[in-house]
Amino acid sequence: MLAITQVNYIRKLYFDKGKSFAEIEKATGHNYRTIKKYVEQEDFNEPLVKKTSQTKSDLIKPFVRDILLEDKNLKKKHRHTAKAIYKRALREKPELCQVAERTMRNIVKQERLKLYEDAPCFLDLNHPGGEAQVDFGEIYVIKNGVRKLMHELVLSFPASNVGYCQVTRSETMEALMESLVAIFGYTGFVPNKIWFDQMAAACIRKKDDDGNPMPTDRFLRFSTHYGFDIVFCNDYAGHEKGNVEKKVGYFRNNLFIPAIDVTDLAKTNLELFKRCDEENDTDHYKHGINQLKIFGQEKTAMRPFNHTAFDTARYEKRRVDKYGHITFGGCKYSVSPQSVSDYVWVKIMANDLIILSSDHSYITQHKRSFEEGHTSTHWLDFMGLILNRPRALKYSGFYESLPDDWRHYLSNLEQESLKKALKFFHHCLIKDDILFSQQVLDQVLRSDVRDPEALWTTYYRLKEDHAIYRLKPTENPLINLPVFETNLAHYDTLIGGAR
Repeated sequence: MLAITQVNYIRKLYFDKGKSFAEIEKATGHNYRTIKKYVEQEDFNEPLVKKTSQTKSDLIKPFVRDILLEDKNLKKKHRHTAKAIYKRALREKPELCQVAERTMRNIVKQERLKLYEDAPCFLDLNHPGGEAQVDFGEIYVIKNGVRKLMHELVLSFPASNVGYCQVTRSETMEALMESLVAIFGYTGFVPNKIWFDQMAAACIRKKDDDGNPMPTDRFLRFSTHYGFDIVFCNDYAGHEKGNVEKKVGYFRNNLFIPAIDVTDLAKTNLELFKRCDEENDTDHYKHGINQLKIFGQEKTAMRPFNHTAFDTARYEKRRVDKYGHITFGGCKYSVSPQSVSDYVWVKIMANDLIILSSDHSYITQHKRSFEEGHTSTHWLDFMGLILNRPRALKYSGFYESLPDDWRHYLSNLEQESLKKALKFFHHCLIKDDILFSQQVLDQVLRSDVRDPEALWTTYYRLKEDHAIYRLKPTENPLINLPVFETNLAHYDTLIGGAR
């Protein structure tokens, strides 16, 4: 029997395209008599399948399955035996338990095999509880007043249609793992299986002997730590995780349009959990029951969250160049002038890089950049050395790393003036930042002044609170003074009286 799509194609060729039986046979490869049968067929109603009667064993199987699901997250010695399940069934579901103990043993054995069998993974369209799907999506946010492209990591639970999202700056493995840990920690539970498309963050671009994608060792260790199975969709088959695909678009439309202000990413992500729960607090599109209530029941099929922290960072070794920087991801990050030519460890996280010495002692930390060619420099790390040896400034990597305006300004100063200018620069870095120091220098150079004292004068002028000079409007700006009458007789008395 042909599938209905094949039957439909044959009929279209005959009735719409005017093809003969012989031409259709050549085009489809089906037998002449098969083509004739479906062309002449008029009734395409799906044949009714006779419903088989339910056995006594079928009545109690859902109860047995629920108990086995509850036991799955427990150690073996704490799980129900077949005898214990039979006693519970007699006590709690006497109307359904119409089998003997021997039959119950067979039922438990069969259900355990279904639950624990090591079969190839495939998408269960019925969405069993306790499973989740994950995906990234692109969103726009407002950061420092600028509209910026960022990403949302969404984890959805198809059985209850509940979902949670986190804002990330990239689609790296570090962002994936840190976001998943945050969601696991918020819900208190970890799904048994998580479905992924073949994203580079979760799998390497090679396959095993059977053609299946392989997760990286680091991500496999992560999944083992929290106790979930990794399931990859087939190539170009994102529809296999359609629930999360829809949830990515839903959260984009309802949580990120209009674009939200992301000043503090960690704070934003904490607030997102509450907003997600507000969106989840609605009736299920199919069952008509509150989604959060279904999710509460679904948690019984999940594993409790492992509170033992997992180090989601990766570590790479880098050599410090002669300017005191290391290169990572097409960007440069300062280390320390004392570490020039040394090897250091880079602890790579979703949003930060921590530089460690060869013995893993802390050196410094940077915000991770994803802009090709960006340079991040902690100028204070270099200032102590330069202040003690100002003559060596022009021959140091620090000098080459300075902004152009500062480099040109310092290059024309005598030694005493150079010391004063460097002390000002040091003060400005401690109290403000490199951008404010450039603003001060720009105003000084516009006045065509080179004396470092002008830097301090301009600095305090820019820092001055100009509000004190602005009078606040009042109803009567002038003070009403009391009226005095002038009487010179008192003065006459004091000097001896009038003559």
